[in-house]
Amino acid sequence: MSRWASSLLVASMALWTALTGAFGWTALHGFGATRTHAPALVVYDVAAPEAGRSVHYLTMSQVRATLAAANPVASGPPPTMASHPYVPPRYALNAGIGPQVRPANAGAARAAPKPPPATKGVIVLDPGHGRGDPGAVHYLPDGSGRYDITEAESNLQNALLIRDNLVAMGYTVYLTRNGPEQGPGGPLVPQFITSDLYWRVALAKAVNADLYVAIHGNGATDHAISGAETWYCGKHQTGAANEELARRLQRAMMDALHEYGYFPPDRGVFEDAAKHHSGDFCQFVVTRESPVPAALVEFLFLTNDADAKVLVDPRAHVLMAKHVAGAIDAFMRERKGGR
Repeated sequence: MSRWASSLLVASMALWTALTGAFGWTALHGFGATRTHAPALVVYDVAAPEAGRSVHYLTMSQVRATLAAANPVASGPPPTMASHPYVPPRYALNAGIGPQVRPANAGAARAAPKPPPATKGVIVLDPGHGRGDPGAVHYLPDGSGRYDITEAESNLQNALLIRDNLVAMGYTVYLTRNGPEQGPGGPLVPQFITSDLYWRVALAKAVNADLYVAIHGNGATDHAISGAETWYCGKHQTGAANEELARRLQRAMMDALHEYGYFPPDRGVFEDAAKHHSGDFCQFVVTRESPVPAALVEFLFLTNDADAKVLVDPRAHVLMAKHVAGAIDAFMRERKGGR
């Protein structure tokens, strides 16, 4: 290569380096602009009236564009998540039963709020299982592996019908869960099941309930076992009331089954700690931790073909709901002096 060609190549490389450097600096700093700091991060604490308080992180440009009237919190490290009291889900309250709320008319004057309707008491109904846990399952006896009902579905059906009866009687009723079930799925891991049970009891505490009734079905490895039973925790500050409630519910279930025309064994009432030989410690979380009188009913055995045949019949659920709601009403009226 000649000296002239070498000089031209070196000059071209130097020019290219200068141009790429200038372009990179311009891309980073802008044409004719001085270097600025990154946009300041501002924390705004925005109140959400229904879901508690939520914290939003915005740049100053976003603030000016969208929240010009907001008041920034004093600068500092990002806040940690605050703990909030348990708020019952909307579906829980009478699960949609009651007066319908109409959308407000923005152009009309606001009427004075009406006082809440009088209620004979607050009842929490806890249809057991669900949320991925089917509970006991009745598989068809043909060996196909198909099933016709799960405990979670049966429990929810009973709870909804009992709720309907109690609301008609003048009670305020909360459900710990509500909605369609999809059949057997992967059960919740034990840690999640325990946590879920404590949250169900938390609903009773949050709504200042008068009574808590857990609704279940039964299952056994011996498919010949059948019948209805009720459990309560006697090692409790409301132990005597728990036992009385359990006995009333057990009688109501048997009366309903007899009216239906089915006569399974009356398995009776069990005190949790005594039956489980656990001293003064009751095993069932929901009846042990309930702040109010509580009982857990077991509507027949889904693992027994005859019992399951009753549980797939809607008429049986209607009768059981009617009798159980009547037992709850009688218990509540007695506790409140016959009112």
